[in-house]
Amino acid sequence: MQRRSESRVAGARFQLLWQTVETANTGPADNQIRGQLLNLLAAAHQSRETRLFQMTQSVPGLVWSLLIIFASALIGCMLVFAAEASISKAVLIGVFTSSLTLALLTVHVLDFPFESALQLSSRDFNETLEKVDHLMVAAKPPGSRGAE
Repeated sequence: MQRRSESRVAGARFQLLWQTVETANTGPADNQIRGQLLNLLAAAHQSRETRLFQMTQSVPGLVWSLLIIFASALIGCMLVFAAEASISKAVLIGVFTSSLTLALLTVHVLDFPFESALQLSSRDFNETLEKVDHLMVAAKPPGSRGAE
């Protein structure tokens, strides 16, 4: 996701997890648990597909243009209509400009959370995937481990 593209490794591991749950040798009592696992995997797959779709979407250039024009117009109005004392006018315009710039930078940083200077690390996602892998290996019946 860091490069705005789908991770083939994550897709392959998700597919392997799906196949493991589908093909696990379980008794009739475990069929309900398997059904719940498949429902959870389906929900996780849907969430992943949604994230993959959303990562390619960004704030359109037209919206950025409008935001910048609006901010510039507001700063221009502050310059023209602000207080008459020069020091208070400078402080007022400085605080206002800083606030607008911070708001625009926040929108930019949140637009692509895996790319900016404050990027989210994939470490937590990888740790969770490793834990799930360990749980899946531990859940396999003893006879099926020799097949790997």
